[in-house]
Amino acid sequence: MMASIPVTFLITITALLLRNQPVVGDMFSASADLANTFRLEQQVVNVLGELVAQTEAKLGIIRQYLKDYESVVEEKAASEEEFMERVAGNPIHAYRLMKRLYFDWQTVEKEIKTDNWRNALRQLEHVRMGAKFPKEEDFFGAAQALVRLQDTYELNMTQLARGNLWGRQTRAELTAQDCLFMGKHAFNAGAYARAVEWFEESYILAGQENNRTLRQDQVMEFIQHAINMHDDTLQQTKKRHPMAVLSHTNSFRLPLKEKPAGVQRSEIIRSRKYNVGKHITDQDDATNFNALCRGETLLNDKLLAQLKCWYDSRRQPYFLLMPIKIEQNSMEPAIYSFHDVLSDDEIETIKQLAKPLLARSMVQGRTGVGHEVSNVRTSKTAWLPEGLHPLLNRLTRRISLITGLKTNPISDEAELLQVANYGIGGHYAPHHDYLMKGKADFELNDVERGGSTAFPRAGVAVKPVRGGAAFWFNLKRSGKPDPLTLHGACPVLLGHKWVSNKWIRETAQTFNRRCSLDANE
Repeated sequence: MMASIPVTFLITITALLLRNQPVVGDMFSASADLANTFRLEQQVVNVLGELVAQTEAKLGIIRQYLKDYESVVEEKAASEEEFMERVAGNPIHAYRLMKRLYFDWQTVEKEIKTDNWRNALRQLEHVRMGAKFPKEEDFFGAAQALVRLQDTYELNMTQLARGNLWGRQTRAELTAQDCLFMGKHAFNAGAYARAVEWFEESYILAGQENNRTLRQDQVMEFIQHAINMHDDTLQQTKKRHPMAVLSHTNSFRLPLKEKPAGVQRSEIIRSRKYNVGKHITDQDDATNFNALCRGETLLNDKLLAQLKCWYDSRRQPYFLLMPIKIEQNSMEPAIYSFHDVLSDDEIETIKQLAKPLLARSMVQGRTGVGHEVSNVRTSKTAWLPEGLHPLLNRLTRRISLITGLKTNPISDEAELLQVANYGIGGHYAPHHDYLMKGKADFELNDVERGGSTAFPRAGVAVKPVRGGAAFWFNLKRSGKPDPLTLHGACPVLLGHKWVSNKWIRETAQTFNRRCSLDANE
């Protein structure tokens, strides 16, 4: 049955494999780098914690000296002369004076002369040697990831600021100042609708914080400016293009001076309609993609009832004792999931092989020549040569047995195994893979929130399941592209994602998947 399916093979580690071209300042794009950066910060915090402890000990000694002197000050007198007679004539005061300026002062002087700051600076410089600190592009990349997650998953602004990620409460929270920066970031990107929402949340938090990180009157200036910019831009756009369909990230439907942002956002969410199929608009593609990422069902009950699950040995002795677990996700295009394709040990081996080779993922250049870094794909990838480890050859053979296709990269039947690691809000915008006949995506881990592979025109999404694989054909049997295979990787909302891909070439499948003269097949 599978021999008649058009091809893409994905395995869930959760990891994807892309080309190894190093890019400076891209820590945010892979969870492996983020983990290393958190470890780096732990070292910095340890040094700072030690400095604080030493400084507090130093201050404690000085405070104790000042406290001992208080008994002298407590001697009340009408004049300076009388005061000196009292303290100088008191043998206890005289003894304690000698003790303070002879014995205690030696300790105080030693602490004052000890330069803990210079020592801490040397330790911090040692930590930074050979380590990579985030750069400006990492900072802005992390901010853009938050905006992307909010757009895709329609996260409630207040809940997001308080660490609630799509129903999962965490201890990570945003301050008024954080929200103000997010608003500025959205504003500079022309996303005036989102900017207003971020600024309004900043205003609320500033009040709750008693203006600790920011004053409410400061935020109000940003709110008014963003509202004016939103309404002016909306008016100018409608004047030039009366029928224009505006992005709900950039603009609401009505001026904010007529209807508040919160009300308009709720109306947009309630009024959404979905269309699937080959001939939908780019706006439909984007709307469907986000809906599928959120777990919404776009297919009707009749189509869903036709989907099946079954065991299949593929008439291969290899699968007789442990047949393949197949789940049908879509009939047109045919999209399948194979469960328990990889063992835990195999998954860890693939990840360990990929980690030292990871580099920022690239996409085809806008002119069709070369490759470039792009925000449409935020992840890091690695290509694993077949001879790097015996497992890779076994996996190539396994994919061939499962799909019924030739998959040996040495014989130019398929690409090398690619592994991808997604970081903060890591995603891949909807795209086609027409250069390759089929694709298998292997999932190398379960993703706590987000990370599905969504097909906006087919109206289905495949959730990442550790050890599983998704498979589909990008080309029809006639060799024509199948527009329904438009697909993308949903942003990772919580957790991390590793996935490995195997792209299978069309020209090698002459006798394994015969061509059709019908262009529609």
